[in-house]
Amino acid sequence: MTWLTCSLIAGFFFALSRVVARFVLRDGGNPLAFTAVHDLIAGVVLLPLIFFSFHLPKNNITWVYFLSVIIFAFLSDWCTFIALRKINISVYQIVNQVRHVFVLFGGFLLFSEAITSYKLIAILLIIIGVVVMLYEKSKFDFSKGIGIAVLSTLFAVVAFFFVKYAVVDFSETAMASFELISIGLLSFGILGFDKEKIVQESRINRWGLVISGALFGLFELFLFFALKFGDISRVIPVTQSALVFGVIMGVVFLGEKERIWQKAVGTIIIVAGIILMNFI
Repeated sequence: MTWLTCSLIAGFFFALSRVVARFVLRDGGNPLAFTAVHDLIAGVVLLPLIFFSFHLPKNNITWVYFLSVIIFAFLSDWCTFIALRKINISVYQIVNQVRHVFVLFGGFLLFSEAITSYKLIAILLIIIGVVVMLYEKSKFDFSKGIGIAVLSTLFAVVAFFFVKYAVVDFSETAMASFELISIGLLSFGILGFDKEKIVQESRINRWGLVISGALFGLFELFLFFALKFGDISRVIPVTQSALVFGVIMGVVFLGEKERIWQKAVGTIIIVAGIILMNFI
């Protein structure tokens, strides 16, 4: 499969995973305990696949990159689940598009990826789309949940950069599985290894944790494949096909119909920017 196909599949699994997480978290739960169980499940789901493609890094620096991926991915997941308790999935997906600004300039500074006039126009369209979504009654709806969602996106982008460095010397499947399991264990450690909190979270969200975790594991696997073979400034925008999937699923399955036309206009503008960035 090409980086483009892998990116689109990753976007679909990401959206579906977050929709399930929003569905269960809006009724209660501990975001940190949810992160622990969710990511552990995601990593375990991928674990059997490492036998089809397995090799460990040969360079010591790769382990440093891998550790950095774990730290920033953990922070991103934790902030994500806090945000999903406070804001709708459709709003979350649209706010997530600010990542393109971080990715464009980070790709230029770290990987010498070209900044073209088309990419700059595309970024401007994406920003306009986000502003349209957040604008409400002569003010911007910048709530605490939205701020945490932006923070989650920033941490995710930093993690993506370290993945791009590490995955060239690491089996994609092994890296995705080990990373997710490590995040789960790290979250458990921050909880003070309190088994009762894990048991309680599992009781509250049950199947939602299993399904969301499994889908997220598949997202990471396809994302890593895409990052290995494609430019980060192209891969990440294409994975944001998750925006379209997420907004539609949020409206259809979760009943998130508030400001539906505003969401639709913002989404269309953002999608136009993504298309411009990747296909011109």
